[in-house]
Amino acid sequence: MRSAGRISRRLAGGVVAAMTAVLATASCATEETMPAPSCIDGGSSLIEAQSVPSATQIPCLDPLPEGWVVASVSVNQDRTLVRLDSDRAGDNAATLRFEMTCDVSNAVAAPSDLYPASRFDDIERLSPGFRAHRYYTFPGGCVSWYFDFDDGATATESVVIGDVLVLVSRESVNDGVREFFLDEEL
Repeated sequence: MRSAGRISRRLAGGVVAAMTAVLATASCATEETMPAPSCIDGGSSLIEAQSVPSATQIPCLDPLPEGWVVASVSVNQDRTLVRLDSDRAGDNAATLRFEMTCDVSNAVAAPSDLYPASRFDDIERLSPGFRAHRYYTFPGGCVSWYFDFDDGATATESVVIGDVLVLVSRESVNDGVREFFLDEEL
C-alpha cells in the first residue's frame, strides 16, 4: 500500500512548482486543456482541487504504466476529466472524472483499494472489449473511472491503469500550500 504521507509531501512540493503555470493558464470558469494531476510534480492538482471545492480528497496520478498516455485533461467549475489512451485498450480507453457526486445506483459495492473512499463497480460487459464504471465516493466528492476498451483488451488493463490513482486529503494539500507557498487554502 502506498504511503499517503509520503505522497502528500511529494504532491505538496510539486503543487508549488506547478502553481504558477497552472494559475497563468487556467480559470475555474473556463474549460482548458491542462497537464495531468500528478502525484509527483503536482500538474493540474491545484486547479483540479478548485473544480470540486467540497471534496475532502483530491485525486492525483502516479506515473502511467507502459503503453498508457494522457490524451487530454479538462478542468472546469464542476468537474475534472482526464482521458487516457492505451496501445492495448485503444484511444479514450479510460476516463477519470472528479465531481461532487456520482450516481452509483446501478453499481455494486466492492472492497475499496483507496482509503478512505468507498468503492462501487458497474460492469457493463466483459467482452468483446471490456466496458465498466468504477466509483470512489468520499465526503464532498467522487472520483470515477469509465473503461471502454477495444475488442481484445481485457479487464486486466483496468487494474493496470486503476492502480495509478491516488487520493490525497485536501487537508494535506492545504498544509503543503501553506508550508511551501502562501498562507491560503483551496
